[in-house]
Amino acid sequence: MVVEIHIERGDAYGNAAMESFWATAKREIEFLHGPVRHRARSQPRTIIFEYVEVFYNRERHQTILGHETPAEHYAAAKVA
Repeated sequence: MVVEIHIERGDAYGNAAMESFWATAKREIEFLHGPVRHRARSQPRTIIFEYVEVFYNRERHQTILGHETPAEHYAAAKVA
């Protein structure tokens, strides 16, 4: 289900979640892969995909999940 959210122009909190995600992603991608600025144009898509699908969803420990990875949390919830 897709829910449209209409944000008033100038709302400081309207895009805060995505801004926070991209700030974290940029910092962690540079930590994992080194500087990305000087790479070929085809590589950013692959780097972002690997970051989200491999690192963020499977390996990165999430505070909100009790310092488990999403994969560990999902597996524990499936068993319970």
